[in-house]
Amino acid sequence: MTIPESSDPHYSGPILPPSLADAAPRPSHLSERTRADNQSSQSTRPDGPVLPPRRSAGLEPIRILSISDSESYLKWATQLLSSLPDVEGRVFLVDNPILPTDEQIASAVAGTDWEHREVPVITRADLAQVIADHSPDIVLGAATGPIVAQVFLTAHTRTDRPALVSGLPGMGLPASGKGMNYRRLMDAFLAHSSAEVAAYTQASARSQVPCEVLLARLPMLRSEGIPQLAAPAESLAEAPPPSDAAAPSSAGAARTGAPAAPRTLLFAPQAKVPAERADREAIIAALAEFADRRPDSTAVIKMRSRPGEFETHHEQHSYFEIIDDFRTRRVPGADRIELGYGPLSDFLTDGSALVTVSSTAALESIDRGIPTLLVSDFGFNAELLNEVFEGSGATGTLADVAAGSIGFPDQEWLTENYFHAQDGQLRRDLGLLATRARSGQLPNRRSALLKQKRMLIRAELRTVTPAPVVSAYRKLRRTR
Repeated sequence: MTIPESSDPHYSGPILPPSLADAAPRPSHLSERTRADNQSSQSTRPDGPVLPPRRSAGLEPIRILSISDSESYLKWATQLLSSLPDVEGRVFLVDNPILPTDEQIASAVAGTDWEHREVPVITRADLAQVIADHSPDIVLGAATGPIVAQVFLTAHTRTDRPALVSGLPGMGLPASGKGMNYRRLMDAFLAHSSAEVAAYTQASARSQVPCEVLLARLPMLRSEGIPQLAAPAESLAEAPPPSDAAAPSSAGAARTGAPAAPRTLLFAPQAKVPAERADREAIIAALAEFADRRPDSTAVIKMRSRPGEFETHHEQHSYFEIIDDFRTRRVPGADRIELGYGPLSDFLTDGSALVTVSSTAALESIDRGIPTLLVSDFGFNAELLNEVFEGSGATGTLADVAAGSIGFPDQEWLTENYFHAQDGQLRRDLGLLATRARSGQLPNRRSALLKQKRMLIRAELRTVTPAPVVSAYRKLRRTR
């Protein structure tokens, strides 16, 4: 069941409104990580270890309780908390239809303080008690909008309420008013570049959501200074001159210099973009051509889920189906496209290159100095979530992909987008929020509280009202 209105580019189903949580079917992969059915949450609610600060900067420790609902948000939350000094963190997953599997959880927390540790799963009915049990200074709503709305609504009703902080698990442009509305009760929103800070400050004003917009760095970006192209020449296989049918673009040729092909060409897919099946088939065709022309190289699609598993967003045209179709039709090279699972970091090695439409994986690849290409064939626009990459110097066509001609962003673009220096300001900002929470100085937004409740009620009504009725009502409303 999905909420019909899905204009927010950072959210899509399947998600149930919080008040329908108990009616949601439990994912079949849940086992000992969740409470037993038909038992009271009071006695069986999972708790999990509190993680002491991994490192100290001599600051007063702050207690942060994070709630996530999907693998991408869990990855962001655990990496963020692991990167902050003097933080005592707890991380929970909330039971919902897109709850990640054990394998997805392991991939999400790889390389963080939560690696090899249990991540407890709670129900939305447990939220109030979990917050009361741990008395956090800050609640991090690291989840999709409807879940964050319920988490913040629950936390805000406490007389000694914690500070409420949210953000997105990757690139956040374009800034969405709907996404801000779901987070209406927050005290602070984490943006990941100066451009995002400006965009979300404007979105906050337009949506009348009063909050601080804090500059953070995406926690998976760990390079010191501006990343440099690091792939050594010996790790690249010499590429034969491209055929006329698949000649790289002039921009790609100028960008990369002497023809060279990666040993491993990695494609990072996304559930939402490109939306059209024909565009997805064009991507697979380019990967197949690359693999067919270079038997000494490998094309890999880095999957974020296995068939039947859920991701943060719903995928209409599965790459699994498209690859099966290509193999059935015996498209040359299709049988040499591999499917990869596990942490992305395991694939970003010497001799590799990454291709994507607009995945945050591009930033992780750039951060490691790996050749990276943003596909330009479908344009650059808000719908594709890739406007920020236009003019980056790392764009290229599917012909470039087939030829293995993969570049790297310009230094000027890197300086202005996502790779700003870390100076500890985010930790100081969060420390101030924690101090305000402890001293009872946070605002009580009663009007926002009412708006949030109404928003959740409307979401619930949309899920139980027949689609034709909802559609007819919207048409009538637009004609007024």
